[in-house]
Amino acid sequence: MKNILKVTLGLILMLSFTTTKGNLKAVVQNDKSDLKILYVGTNPDKPLSKRDKAYAVDTVRVIEMQKARTPDFEAFLNQYFNTVKVVYGEDFKEEMSASYDVTIIDTYLKAFAGGRSTDPETGKMVYERQRFLTEKYDAATIMIGEPSAYIGEGRELNIDHLCLCLDAHALGMKEEHPIFNKPFKVDMSREDVKLTGNYHARYSGRDLGESMPMWRIQTEGYRDEKGFPVGLVSSEFGFDNEIDSEWISSGTCDKGINSTAIGRHANFFHWGFAAAPEYLTESAKLAFINAVYYIAPFKGAKQITSKVKGTMTRALLREQQWTVSDQGSAAWLNYIEEGAVKQRENKKKLQAKKDEGKDLSEFEEMMLQTPDRKETRVWTIRHEPQELKDQYGENWAAYEKYYIDNMDYFYPIGYYDTKVDEDAKSLGIPNSDIKLLATAVKMLNNGDRSDMAMELLIRYTKESFKTAEEWAKWFKTNKKKLYFSEGDGYKFIVLP
Repeated sequence: MKNILKVTLGLILMLSFTTTKGNLKAVVQNDKSDLKILYVGTNPDKPLSKRDKAYAVDTVRVIEMQKARTPDFEAFLNQYFNTVKVVYGEDFKEEMSASYDVTIIDTYLKAFAGGRSTDPETGKMVYERQRFLTEKYDAATIMIGEPSAYIGEGRELNIDHLCLCLDAHALGMKEEHPIFNKPFKVDMSREDVKLTGNYHARYSGRDLGESMPMWRIQTEGYRDEKGFPVGLVSSEFGFDNEIDSEWISSGTCDKGINSTAIGRHANFFHWGFAAAPEYLTESAKLAFINAVYYIAPFKGAKQITSKVKGTMTRALLREQQWTVSDQGSAAWLNYIEEGAVKQRENKKKLQAKKDEGKDLSEFEEMMLQTPDRKETRVWTIRHEPQELKDQYGENWAAYEKYYIDNMDYFYPIGYYDTKVDEDAKSLGIPNSDIKLLATAVKMLNNGDRSDMAMELLIRYTKESFKTAEEWAKWFKTNKKKLYFSEGDGYKFIVLP
């Protein structure tokens, strides 16, 4: 609490330095912050990884940008902060962050646990989530681009690997958020940008026009096809829980207008845009610096909620409902056909390039060999359980009705797999309603369908009491502090 108050007072004092783009240079030269910054970047002399080479449109440019990136960030941060320490990813130890107010991670870290292995009994390949920072790590941290997702999933944050497809613009920003207002006021002037990707195919984009106003973050984007790095969006599902997570902005991508380009969970701040400072607009530079100030007071913050990878959230289930509906399936099939047309045009260009004797990258060769795509409405039910397909066949209306009738009663049973809770449904109480726990406790006390009551309590909490007395005492003690968290596996968790 003392640290939070200290930094908050610092932020208030910094309001006197609030400025505009015109006189920013003079301000940062004379009034640099005493916040101590640790920047974790890529060694400029490190060779490109096999993955980088495979996806590089212009290998020479990718190498040049990698060499310049860490020095660029160091120079940029030194304009605003008196203390900036740079370490390379391979040399970083999480204990280092204890000596700094904010840690900025802009490179891939090495996992200390998890990954693929062979089960010695079955001989099958198994996967355990990779972990890059321990549960003890509580430094105020900004994570840039794709590394954010690996770290986030390792810590079971809301920050996940939804899509490596973030381009150059932000949209839907929460304009009142501190990162757009202090210590520097950010000019988020919009420009009209044509919508691409699957925006119109999604439920959230069903009423969108052909374009919308957006704020340019980067001077270039990967869609310019000049070898620029790709940013990352996280899923929107689970953000803005008003407990320890907040959604701040989306961006141009292939996952809809609600995906998370900028957001926070506990002490971790996700900045999904991939550009180095050299390629950030002046306004985006200010927002990034503001983000450093903003996350600093979260040093020591404890993560309260989690998101277990593979959990089918309610919002995702509603997207499924949309996908199988008449309107939704038509929108998705139209999007796929538009993509197929572009794919055929691109393959013609790649073939022409190859015919001219020019070398294709590994990625371009893969694209050239990709078969033409043609889907029917059966594609829209590809994720439905086989038993549902056996029951409904091509009765499309039945699939949508299934979601409508059961939306309040789904619960997770595996990796992106759910089941309808017939027990909760028989009681007519949504599984997110605390009345379900109260009813189950009462049933247990009265000896009314005790097995059902016990199963409900265990299913929707993280407790495993054996007696009615224990459940009643726990519920009475914690009733006002219970929060239903979908990310935690549809569990009522006890808030601090």
